[in-house]
Amino acid sequence: MRFFHAVFAPIRRLFSRLWRRIRENRVISYAVEHRFRRADLRFFDWPLLITVIGITLFGIVCIFSATSSQVTEKPDTILEMLETQSIYYPRQQLILLLGSLAALIIVQLIPYKLAQRYHVFLYLANVGFLMITLLLAKVGRGAMKAFVTVGSGSFQPSELCKDLMILWGAAIFARRKQPISGWKDLFQMTAYVFIPIILVVLQPDVGTALVYVAVYAVLVFVSGTDIKLIGKILLIAAVVATPVLWYALNNTSASESFRLTRFLIWLHPEDYPDEARQVINGQIALGSGGLFGKGIVSPGSYASLGYISDDHTDFIFAIVCESFGLVGGGLLVAAYIFLLARLIRLASSIRDPYGAYIVMGVAGMFIFHVVENIGMVIGLLPVTGIPLPFVSYGGSNLLTNMIAIGLVENVVIEDRRSSKPRSFSIHRPHIDL
Repeated sequence: MRFFHAVFAPIRRLFSRLWRRIRENRVISYAVEHRFRRADLRFFDWPLLITVIGITLFGIVCIFSATSSQVTEKPDTILEMLETQSIYYPRQQLILLLGSLAALIIVQLIPYKLAQRYHVFLYLANVGFLMITLLLAKVGRGAMKAFVTVGSGSFQPSELCKDLMILWGAAIFARRKQPISGWKDLFQMTAYVFIPIILVVLQPDVGTALVYVAVYAVLVFVSGTDIKLIGKILLIAAVVATPVLWYALNNTSASESFRLTRFLIWLHPEDYPDEARQVINGQIALGSGGLFGKGIVSPGSYASLGYISDDHTDFIFAIVCESFGLVGGGLLVAAYIFLLARLIRLASSIRDPYGAYIVMGVAGMFIFHVVENIGMVIGLLPVTGIPLPFVSYGGSNLLTNMIAIGLVENVVIEDRRSSKPRSFSIHRPHIDL
């Protein structure tokens, strides 16, 4: 009983204090006092939002191409194309876009510094959502329990928990007076971070868990952590992982592990013609688009023939290149580079440390998603089931990404509204190696 009292008493006091403040209207009055004002539109970072909406609309077109049915000749007009092809998935994604934009607007009404004040509650909510997922989610492909049924659809809590992870991690790093310089500090922070990561791995959803690791790694790096300490950690990780990976590859049959099969396919796709069909066909489709692509709803396209599984979700970049060619794929990559560069530039200009860490956390999340997704489609990285931000079909990821952009805009508006002198730099200090 003493053990349970020691564990749950702080949690009970935290929820009691939060409920008391809500009853006293402190949280509500604070939000109303700092609500989004019409004059704040001039502080909005429009290039960021326009880029995101543009990528998402382009993604809807690619989803339409990916879910098209086989044709013998290319439709002459857009109207004929819409009449002969299913618009279910693009229509759903458009509805999800409108709902996600509404969530983005709502995020603007809530001062982001409230998250800093209640970061412990956000951490407990994060862990709670992931534990509920393990209990309620149904087993899906790869024995994964990641989706919770909501009405006629489903929702992936671990996606939304990415935003909670960023808000909590930013608060932890922002309150530090000095960068991490020793093993003790790093171990304490990493222990807290690995609790939600382990819960995601238990689903098991290794791809999403790697996103959590990437966000944490970015926050550790930009906080000014000793570069020598980071190097030692990477060396230890490599030393530990190498024998484990060697043992797994030599003592486990690929048929026994869904994820091991993906890794072996990455190393030797020719040895697994059936299992590697998705990867091989995706690369063939990617290269068959040529310079300008085959166009949408093209006869004989891999998209219309259904040769690529998950072509409207994880492997949609193959459809982008098949439909719009090297030019289309290059323009999409250029849009991502602009988006990421914009986020890093905004983070460098934010005066508030907490706000700057939020923006860098969002940038780290998008960097990992873009690099891993495109990398696995072209064969440079193993397949992990990571969606392409704002392009892949799916409501959970789109909602998470839009909320993340809303958080960035919230930080930017508050920073541009303030006239306080700059007190924080996202750039790492010079370290003499």
